[in-house]
Amino acid sequence: MNADYLMYSATFLYLSCYLPELYGNYKNKNANIYNIPEKVIMLTATSCGLSYALINQKLPLILNYGPMLVLDIFALLMRIYYTHINNNNNNNIKESKICEVV
Repeated sequence: MNADYLMYSATFLYLSCYLPELYGNYKNKNANIYNIPEKVIMLTATSCGLSYALINQKLPLILNYGPMLVLDIFALLMRIYYTHINNNNNNNIKESKICEVV
């Protein structure tokens, strides 16, 4: 258990990778729909890792996968939300152009 600090360091570094993505999606109010399958796979993998950690009562892994699961869910929901909003905006623009032509 002397090497637990490695897992804590890895957790911090991995979670810091989410910050630019989440900030960029929020600031631009945009998300790429093609990344949704990737997010679903990441969510599934993180869920499996957290399940393993809970079953085996490995605290460093629980502290690693718990926040990652929350961020994976948040990132997936953010992508779905912005894709839906942008899709509705594009449909409204197309409808207004059709009305202008007619």
